[in-house]
Amino acid sequence: MGKLVGFLEFVAGFLFVVLLAFAVPARDVRNEQPLPFNHKKHVEAGWECINCHPFADHQPFAGLPQAQECVECHESEMPKYPDNKAMREMTELLKKEYIAKGREIPWKVVHRVKDFVYFSHQRHVTLGKIDCTQCHVGVDKMTEPVTKSLFPLPKYPNMFAYNESVRKMYWCMGCHEQKNVTTDCNACHR
Repeated sequence: MGKLVGFLEFVAGFLFVVLLAFAVPARDVRNEQPLPFNHKKHVEAGWECINCHPFADHQPFAGLPQAQECVECHESEMPKYPDNKAMREMTELLKKEYIAKGREIPWKVVHRVKDFVYFSHQRHVTLGKIDCTQCHVGVDKMTEPVTKSLFPLPKYPNMFAYNESVRKMYWCMGCHEQKNVTTDCNACHR
């Protein structure tokens, strides 16, 4: 009888853990990207965010380059880096897997705002004259692709982290108040 009770307790505990795993949303959701991307190398080569995120200054969204643009850029830069095997290999991969097949790179979106929130990169980049790394702190030093939302930690503004607090309105309000920008609800909520 004691073994049966112990077994039933084990099963009940196991089922509880399994149900808990499905019921509680994972906080560490990562969007694995299809290709390795090194922001640091691109920044060191003199590229600005707008080169690869071409809509940030005139659209609500930042955008990404098409595979053909990546290939053209790599091919124009390769003479400067004749020993860069990784660049050559990536260019060939892009040509073979994307250009030749008429496909685009299926980058995963990592920055999402709620449907009732309106966020415009154009407003922040062009009108607010905010540098990208002010919000996406440290992305210019990343050697791996972005897999989660990157924003500064409130207590450590010079460090980047996968920061959940940025999804809270107080984070936006703090910045708006600091920069003396409207905090009218209708400016950001639709």
